[in-house]
Amino acid sequence: MTKEEYLKKLQSKIKKMPDEEVYEAIEYYHQYFEEAGAENSQAVIASLGSPAFVASQILADYATKDLDTHKNTTKKNFSAIWFIILATVASPIALPLALFIICLAVTLILVCGVTILTFFIFIIGLPICGLFSIISGAAVILQDWQTAIFFIGIGIIALGIGLLLFSPFVQFSKKVSASIVKLLKKLLDTFSMKRKEEI
Repeated sequence: MTKEEYLKKLQSKIKKMPDEEVYEAIEYYHQYFEEAGAENSQAVIASLGSPAFVASQILADYATKDLDTHKNTTKKNFSAIWFIILATVASPIALPLALFIICLAVTLILVCGVTILTFFIFIIGLPICGLFSIISGAAVILQDWQTAIFFIGIGIIALGIGLLLFSPFVQFSKKVSASIVKLLKKLLDTFSMKRKEEI
């Protein structure tokens, strides 16, 4: 395989990334080949591994890039998970290991998604129930003032707890999605390195 064929195969494997990222990656490996010299192209190809292996590393690195920044969003983390799945599919690891990583990713997404959805419903439902309790208490204030004070008090407590839990919930969902991405990247790197050592 020549340098041009290698770079062309690599580019076709990472074409799902943004164009500027693809350009930077191809330019990096083009410079890598240039620095080694034309006579060492085969040695460079042997040291890098297959284009699929390099592509899986590029995709996984792209997926986890900027995870530690403060502008980290849950949506970005879940898109990073899909890039790791794409890297797994592009990686030359054994099919059962690839299926395991993909099944693990889908399972983690479903479990964490359901957990986050459950907390979201609870945190949204709590203030709504609190408001209804306050309104109910105000409605019966002329009939039984003790019951009205009880309902209004419970309503204020529920409203306050719901509002207090909202910010930690947002942070929790961001950390959970970032942790999933890091775990999947670590698994992919581990399996890819073992596969490269076998080759």
